[in-house]
Amino acid sequence: MTPERIYRILKFFGRLSCTWPPEENDNKFRRIINDLQFIVMMTNVIALLVPLMCGVYHNRHHVSTAMKALSELTALGDVLFNLILCRVQRDRLRGLLMEVNTYANTVEGDERKIFHRSVNQYLPFCAFVGLSYLQTAIAFSFGPLVMSSILPGDTWYPFPIEIFSTVYFLVYIQQVVAIIQTGMCITVDFMVAYLLSYLSARLQILNIEFRRVGNRRHLHACIKQHLEFIRFTGELRTAVRFIIVKGIVTMAMAAIFGAFPIIENEPLPVISQFILMVIGGCLRLYVSAWPADDVREMSERIGWSSYASPWIGSSREMQRAISIVVHRAHRPLVIAVHGILPALTLKFYASFLSSTLSYFMTLRAVLRN
Repeated sequence: MTPERIYRILKFFGRLSCTWPPEENDNKFRRIINDLQFIVMMTNVIALLVPLMCGVYHNRHHVSTAMKALSELTALGDVLFNLILCRVQRDRLRGLLMEVNTYANTVEGDERKIFHRSVNQYLPFCAFVGLSYLQTAIAFSFGPLVMSSILPGDTWYPFPIEIFSTVYFLVYIQQVVAIIQTGMCITVDFMVAYLLSYLSARLQILNIEFRRVGNRRHLHACIKQHLEFIRFTGELRTAVRFIIVKGIVTMAMAAIFGAFPIIENEPLPVISQFILMVIGGCLRLYVSAWPADDVREMSERIGWSSYASPWIGSSREMQRAISIVVHRAHRPLVIAVHGILPALTLKFYASFLSSTLSYFMTLRAVLRN
């Protein structure tokens, strides 16, 4: 699949979920529609968050039901924070996405092949995760058809809801829309992965260029590109760091709380719902951690590639420039948050899974006692 087509797919689902930044050429009417959509999406999410909180409190003495409500609450809370964070960072995200889209539409030759290969290597896994989120949304939306509950969410309302009444249908539709929003929130992670795959591809191309350096002008062009990628990484880090941190917290909580119904001898339809939720929660961070780790690796290789260039016997100025590049490459380009997220890598993802399992076992032991 071409990078341009992937961009269009992400844009379509991003606009549906109201997490895609408005484009500069959008007219006034389109911007008004976007603002109204944002208000409706926020209102709908909050309209389900409150009943879920009430459901947690109302079922506080029934551990399994309370945990189900907590799992749904954290998953829906992720949608709320996605809407807010993407809204706050929309200008920066728009600039980054426009830069990548411009490159995708103009690049040719070997660079296009490398970019195409870089984007498509993550596509099968992203498709699998996206499908798991879609299946989770379907399982929760149609759960009441095969379960004793009359509504998709484990909510509590301060008024009676009779099945097949007007209020029932209104509440049911509202919950299904919120569940669909939750299923589409994975688009934000795909957007981050797309931006990271672009950066990884450009760094891979730059490694090749550094090895081919033959004169001072070519070296300065490579250094200029390297500085541009450092700038891009800084912009990307600022735009997505809290989105990543938010996803780590909410998905860990959703997976921990969602694992309780699986081990508490719940009916098979309930188990199938939460198995999908736990799988999605555990795999979601990998969507962005994989390309982020590739960016780190490619940025570290810059030092070796510049060192492998034919610099021996060159001018002192060229040797000094190579030395600076090698020294700068010792600080890899990573997505990090000081004091919270050391670096988004596969190593961090492994520790995330280990910590999530540890917290689950601890919470299970506490509740059992």
